Amino acid sequence: MTSGNLASWKKAEGEAISVGDVIAEIETDKATVDYESQDEGFLAKILMKEGSNDVSVGETIGIVVEEEESIAAFKDYVPPVGAGAAAAPAAAPAAAPAAAPAAA
Repeated sequence: MTSGNLASWKKAEGEAISVGDVIAEIETDKATVDYESQDEGFLAKILMKEGSNDVSVGETIGIVVEEEESIAAFKDYVPPVGAGAAAAPAAAPAAAPAAAPAAA
């Protein structure tokens, strides 16, 4: 699989995320699958809208932070034009918050 569609978000911006929580539903050419969190944190910013098509594997779709206080730092965040999997050198998977804010 090289791309998929973002069918829906199951968490809203600012919402807490626990291990095993379904964050989003991803449609592939063969199935719709749940994207589950591997860590705890907060969904600070949604970067990819529901219904987005042809989202490349590894592309940043949202930002997860470890501390609730860090959510405000991303309130007005807009990713750079052309931002994708290689855009943020400190990028981490959506479900893997780090001490510093991590891109999803």
